[in-house]
Amino acid sequence: MLPYYPCLRFKQGEYIAMAKLPNDVAPHVEPRFVVPPPKDRDPELGRIPTIDEIAHITGDRIAKHWPLRRAFLDTRFVHDALGNDGLRTLYRLAQGRNPKIVPVVSAEGLSNPFFKEVLCTTGAIKLAILIDYDQVDPEEISQGLNAIGLSANECVLFVDFTGAPLKPEIASGSISGLFEVLNEIGHWHRIVYQASNFPQTNPPEYGKNKFVPRDEWTAFHEAMKDCDVPPERIGYGDFGADTGKMVFPKGLRGGKATRHLRYTGKTHTLIVFADKDGKDAEQMRKVCQRLMEHESMTYAGQAFSEADDRIFRVAQGLDGPGNASMWREWNTLHHIMQVVRDLGAMAGITFGTHRVSTVVHERGLFDLELD
Repeated sequence: MLPYYPCLRFKQGEYIAMAKLPNDVAPHVEPRFVVPPPKDRDPELGRIPTIDEIAHITGDRIAKHWPLRRAFLDTRFVHDALGNDGLRTLYRLAQGRNPKIVPVVSAEGLSNPFFKEVLCTTGAIKLAILIDYDQVDPEEISQGLNAIGLSANECVLFVDFTGAPLKPEIASGSISGLFEVLNEIGHWHRIVYQASNFPQTNPPEYGKNKFVPRDEWTAFHEAMKDCDVPPERIGYGDFGADTGKMVFPKGLRGGKATRHLRYTGKTHTLIVFADKDGKDAEQMRKVCQRLMEHESMTYAGQAFSEADDRIFRVAQGLDGPGNASMWREWNTLHHIMQVVRDLGAMAGITFGTHRVSTVVHERGLFDLELD
């Protein structure tokens, strides 16, 4: 069932998390990166980027953080602002730095001749098509493929289930049925399910914990039990530790970040909120401690991922509290490691533990060595 296909906002926390994937895991992850809209504040720049900067920094960041492996680049939020000339620059730079970058287009966009210019020329996959689960038009997709001159086996088909009911007893039959409808259109390189049960709004519940069931995961597995499409033609994806609704802060700075962590387990995601008041160092240390000690969610251990190691260090007061982008990084990195391990277990693939920091007490509390 590998590779894993997460849909991630192409923002600082997310692309740094991708860069920190260990070498045995990274080959099994093929992300769909969504370029944020022009009015979204860029955490790395500390301001809203110019239109010209968007075209250039996207390629630069791909080169730095994901230069070698396949990724799907979703530019729908910047399409109108950049226009074809700006998009041409963006793809030229991005694919110049990573030739395995595959453009993402809607079924309607297949008729736009521009996308013929930016097809991926490295590997079997030339293009990815994104459709909503409730707006599937087989005739439109078939006509679009003819218009762009591609066959289905040269394309990955992403199916966005955002907004769909995901309770397994309700959703599994609809999901498997849709896979079968899409399979009749052609022999796709892969039909990729992407869904999230994470709430579209996440209002702070100061000082409290909240569980979110991983219904997107459970519904997918139930659907596969009754699906006639060969499993090797189906891919699993979600939206990381986030909602499927692409929401970006409005204005120059957006709202104040809610201090919390999202920790993905096998069946649920645990959300741990900080208290409303108090300094970040104190509050995030408590958040990490509560996460590690929670009676209903087993902390996976320092060696599970670099994010888990960082959570341990913050809980022990060995590292600072981080910031909003770093919290997203930890959420994303741990989540990806959990899902890749889950998918790997289905295929009999195991992944090793990873290098962690340890406290050498005889040298003092804050003197660290690496195992």
